[in-house]
Amino acid sequence: MTTEITYAEVRFKNEAKASGTPSEAPAAPKEKTSPTPSNSRNFKLLLAAVVILLLLTISFFIAFVSFFPKYSKLVQEQKFAQELTHTALECKKANLTMKVKSWSCCPKNWEPFGSSCYFISSETKNWTDSEKNCERMQAHLLVVDSKEEQDFVKNLLISGSYYLGLSDLKNGHWEWVNETPYNQSATFWHPGEPSNGNEHCVVLRFNSFWGWNDISCYLPQNSICEMLKIYF
Repeated sequence: MTTEITYAEVRFKNEAKASGTPSEAPAAPKEKTSPTPSNSRNFKLLLAAVVILLLLTISFFIAFVSFFPKYSKLVQEQKFAQELTHTALECKKANLTMKVKSWSCCPKNWEPFGSSCYFISSETKNWTDSEKNCERMQAHLLVVDSKEEQDFVKNLLISGSYYLGLSDLKNGHWEWVNETPYNQSATFWHPGEPSNGNEHCVVLRFNSFWGWNDISCYLPQNSICEMLKIYF
């Protein structure tokens, strides 16, 4: 008996060549990124913070503009009070329309009248040094604005001559030291005065009555200082 052998051909298909490297899969295309809910929330919070900061800045600026003038004035007043050479003040209740300030003060040994304080200096100096002496006390030589002021001051005096803050040293015509306009209708010259073109300063002098005389600015005389009252 003949035996039949049937051969089956089997073939194996290699997915990759043995000598080659594994092939890489093609890269997937990148998708466009869009803000996540978390990023969107952070952006809104940042925007709100910027708006609040801007509003606060504007509010601060408005408050600064409205407050600064008052603060500046207060600082100036405090500085003025600190710079005064006077060690004591005499104050009285003042009838003022100002809401805060209700006391008017003059340095001790100064006399109050109207809105000013007056000091009679017994030191005899020339006109320039007399003015410097008043300035040292945060004042100036007397400026007479009215008959009432003239009458008040002369009642403080006994005798002698006292420099006023009136001269024609700068421009050849009479001027007050504080730049108050010289009012010819409110002058109190003795008859015939001023009498000398070479005398450029003025004193308050008693000659049967208290009046003004022109005089040389180099002569030593007493003086009268005037300053504004201090209000608290």
